[in-house]
Formats: sequence, structure tokens, C-alpha cells
Amino acid sequence: MPVTGKEGTMKRLFVFFVLSLFLLSAASILYAEQDDYQKGLTYYQKHQYKAAIKHLKAYTKNTPDPRAYYLIGYASYRIKDYATAKKYFSDVYLIDPEFKVSSIDAE
Repeated sequence: MPVTGKEGTMKRLFVFFVLSLFLLSAASILYAEQDDYQKGLTYYQKHQYKAAIKHLKAYTKNTPDPRAYYLIGYASYRIKDYATAKKYFSDVYLIDPEFKVSSIDAE
């Protein structure tokens, strides 16, 4: 039986409220991930490689972005962590075999 009247309105409002909360939380997660990428890129540009790695790794937990993997690899190389650099450079091409360094705006 369809629910009508006050009870139906309350259920629709409840569903609307729950969906709104879900969408807001999803948007905030996406923003936080992008923020980690931007912070990582900024630290990378300032040659603060350890801080860059920290933020870029946080970003890649949920986003397999080859640009971030490349930057982690190069930052690791710059701090002489060659094993980590090799791993991340390899992962770049597993994620995107067509990856080009020119796709990164890291100047």
C-alpha cells in the first residue's frame, strides 16, 4: 500500500535528508583528495620532497592518478630513496601505459 499524507511526507523528507548527507560527504571526500594533490604538488615545486610524498601518497590511497605516482617517484629519487622511486615509476606505467610526463604541470 502506498504511504500518503503526513507519514508519506515524513518518509520522503527523511530519504531526501539521508541522500543529501551522502552527497555532501562524498563531495567533501573528493575535495580533500584534490587538496592533498594540490598540497603535494606545491611542496614538490618548493623542493620539500618529504612533505610532497606524504600528501601525494594520501591522495593516491583512493585515486590511482599516474601524475601523482610519477611525482612520488621523482620526489623519492630526489631524497635518494631509490627503491621507492623505482616502485612508483613502475606503477605509473601499470596505471597508464600511455603516460607522458608532459601531462604534469609541476614547474
